[in-house]
Amino acid sequence: MRILFFGDYSNLHACLAKELRRRGHEVSVISDGGGYMQTARDITLKRDAGIAGSLKYLSSVFSLIQRLKDYDVVQLINPNFLSLRPGKIKYFFDILKGNNRGVFLTLAGDDYFFTKACLEGRMFRFSEFCVGDRKTEFENQSHRGEKWIGNELRILNEHIYNNVDGAMSVLPEYDMAARPILGDKLVFTNIPVDLENLKWRLPDISGKIRIFIGMRGGMEIQKGTAILLDVALELQRELPEMCEVVVARNLELNEYLRRMSISNIVLDQLYSYSPGTNGFQAMALGPVAGTGAQPEFYEYIGESCRPIIALSPLTDTEQTLRELILNPERMEIMSREARELVERHNDVAIVADKFEKHWNSILC
Repeated sequence: MRILFFGDYSNLHACLAKELRRRGHEVSVISDGGGYMQTARDITLKRDAGIAGSLKYLSSVFSLIQRLKDYDVVQLINPNFLSLRPGKIKYFFDILKGNNRGVFLTLAGDDYFFTKACLEGRMFRFSEFCVGDRKTEFENQSHRGEKWIGNELRILNEHIYNNVDGAMSVLPEYDMAARPILGDKLVFTNIPVDLENLKWRLPDISGKIRIFIGMRGGMEIQKGTAILLDVALELQRELPEMCEVVVARNLELNEYLRRMSISNIVLDQLYSYSPGTNGFQAMALGPVAGTGAQPEFYEYIGESCRPIIALSPLTDTEQTLRELILNPERMEIMSREARELVERHNDVAIVADKFEKHWNSILC
């Protein structure tokens, strides 16, 4: 098949593309490289700041879209797969839909339906927008949730949900929010991880416990990493002989993974029900992941083994981490079980099988 991945988050589509090329498919990836992450892509499409950058970006999109024809599959990373106003995105989506055999949607990141479910507070106990009926600091500062459920984005998201041929949810919470709308057009796949390039090793607990936390510029409040960093630094002050905090800021992906691999604990997200790409990569490499791991996540993937430090705004993160630092031998068991969990559910070969099966079930 000729496959085009349009957009990417945290190397998700690039990871799938690599596996699908191994299988003989002709695959291309369009993305901005994830900024400083510099993830793999075949065509770079990036919007620079300022009026000149906006005009250049729009011109590039016009030129590019006209050439994107006769693909068997166009897989969009999100309804907002372009850095444009909703009306323009809708216009370019319709061109892609008309010029290609099938257009599919990856449910990754925020969109209208997911954000609406978060703000309504009935489906989720917490999110980056609300904890219970209380708005988070991130929502109070950014009003991002309010923007996502605005009329323009509602129209765009409804149009894309109604007109894609199929969709793939990579996290349970995205699946939960979208399934009432998409029904059988939707399949749950999990996030892919290229285990061939992520070699597991048992964390060394003979010295200080290294608590690793990656800080992405502009997302510290949204993902809760600013809160997690404060907790980690407090534990370092309390237990200076037992633990140390390592902070990575805006690193290229390969260097980021190298530094992560020599840590004991990786703190990822506070407001998620499930591990994201960062958490799964940590689990594959060996460090114990502190991230989203709510019961719904384990139920969705059918696992009774629970090797993740379950973080949420409803639990005492500091006490949870303190107990693990004081009992580091538990990390060896958690590390082994976490790697096995990723092998069962997130190996890129397993996830690519689900994408291929869904494409074929709809296109054939």
